Amino acid sequence: MTNLGPKPRIEFHSPDKLIIDARYQRSISRTAGKKLIATIVNEFYWPFFGVLSATDNGDGTYCLIDGQHRAEAARQHPNVHSVPVMVIDEMTLSEQAKAFVTMNKNRVRLSALQIHKAAVLAGDRDAVTINEITKKFGIKILTGNKSSVNMKPGQTLAVRSLYSILKKYGPPGLNRTIKTVMMAYGETIGDLRSFIFTATAQAVNSHPDHTDQIAEVLANDDAVSWQEKAKVKAKFNGTNARNQLAIMLTKKI
Repeated sequence: MTNLGPKPRIEFHSPDKLIIDARYQRSISRTAGKKLIATIVNEFYWPFFGVLSATDNGDGTYCLIDGQHRAEAARQHPNVHSVPVMVIDEMTLSEQAKAFVTMNKNRVRLSALQIHKAAVLAGDRDAVTINEITKKFGIKILTGNKSSVNMKPGQTLAVRSLYSILKKYGPPGLNRTIKTVMMAYGETIGDLRSFIFTATAQAVNSHPDHTDQIAEVLANDDAVSWQEKAKVKAKFNGTNARNQLAIMLTKKI
């Protein structure tokens, strides 16, 4: 029979009783960790908090195995005095470290495509904006990776670049970019790539009155060929390939 190990119990404990063993835990003092903690504090909502994992030290304290950012956020929040903890009876240092590795290793990370799909349903402002603009121009953001040879016209995986464009240029800039790209590649397959979106965004938002001309130039070649040509020129000119393509698209303007 498989050994299932000791069964944990769910308890509520003060965040001050939850300690970190730096011998195997990652530091939360880095910029990314501090930002995450600040976000949890500012947007604290119990249904999103989840249950922490810790081992009982036998002295009234509990060594955190999983959830140290959330625990620190709870410490900093003025209205949070206890948090849910899945407590495991006293473990050796080796067992704690193994549990830490296993919990983090066995997680399946969400892709940007999956996060976007959920964010749309959650009513996230940026996700909804991207969803509305892409739909308006006949673009479908896929929910999973797919080879370009198996795609259909209008399908894309480049959701990260769309968020970046929205952040940099706002809804009008994203609208202008997608309109231009679809004028060039609305009927083709596999050309709605991140490289094309970001370079086109730079070109059309620098020359907003020339989107038709930029679309005409873009349509002269496919996305892969543009990328290869831009890489060669960028290497020769000592510049970024995306910047180089934006220059190439606006050369005659």
